[in-house]
Amino acid sequence: MHATSPSIDLPELPDALAFVRTGTRFVLTSHVNCDGDGVAGCLALQAILRSLGKKAEVILPDPPNSQYSFLEGWEDIETAGSQPPATKAERLIVLDCPSLTRIGKIEEHIDEGTKVLVLDHHQDSLPFGHVNLTTPQSSSSSELVYHLGVALGFQFTPAVAEQIYMGILFDTGGFRYALTTPTTLEVGAQLVRAGARLDFIADRLFNNQSLPVLKLLGRALESLQLYCADQVAVVHLSHADLDGGMDHIDVVNYGLMVQSVEVSVALKEQTPKQYRVSLRSREHVDVREIAAVFGGGGHTRAAGCRLEGDAAQVRAQLLAEIEKHL
Repeated sequence: MHATSPSIDLPELPDALAFVRTGTRFVLTSHVNCDGDGVAGCLALQAILRSLGKKAEVILPDPPNSQYSFLEGWEDIETAGSQPPATKAERLIVLDCPSLTRIGKIEEHIDEGTKVLVLDHHQDSLPFGHVNLTTPQSSSSSELVYHLGVALGFQFTPAVAEQIYMGILFDTGGFRYALTTPTTLEVGAQLVRAGARLDFIADRLFNNQSLPVLKLLGRALESLQLYCADQVAVVHLSHADLDGGMDHIDVVNYGLMVQSVEVSVALKEQTPKQYRVSLRSREHVDVREIAAVFGGGGHTRAAGCRLEGDAAQVRAQLLAEIEKHL
């Protein structure tokens, strides 16, 4: 289906089009611990590039979550290996990644001759590419892929429409988060017209967990505690809890279900005393500012960072900073 592109300000779109049209071999990637938006956006852009006769590979820093395995092309995703690649990428397209430091082992695929295009929608996105198609006006990087595809004259297939729709659905929490704009909803409608099965995608994305992962959610909820006059919720998953890679549910969102909570925090111990921290806010607090204090980033209502120490130390550091913003 030929689609139209609802209004969005993308001043670097002409440069991005030239980047795509003049290249022949592309590597597509996203940030470490790639999420649904990054995976879906890479797969959709791969299909768009291949329709133009380009060679395009999706290579991610880590193995993708099997929850997204229903997407066409998922089985062909490669993971960066322990050995450097035989040849460097001619052109690298990085999706949903605000800085070069977050591409992990993909750095081994590039050298001084690699040209880089960035597609990103984070507010703190750094212009690390030769071309940077970035705007916080977009709900997701997958939405940016849609606009790029329209500008390239791509005829959207049901498979690509579903890839992009899933990426948008993931980052907007089912069109519920503040990142959702009128343009996002218009894009979603176009994708459904192109064949995206909205009920199928929603079911596979939100109702597609294993029993062990659901039990992990139960342990996370058991750990939930309230602080700062019940305005802050904290859940904690230890390294033992996460053993086996069961880190697929965004448990941080559940803290916001408590009526009094403005900020929800999830502490996930990736390795002993090494925590990945997720932050969410309901309405008033810019959690991106909190994450930035600890070297992280993200969006106004959803951000993250990494901290070292035992659970009590990490929790105390975060609560001290959060309290300043309440």
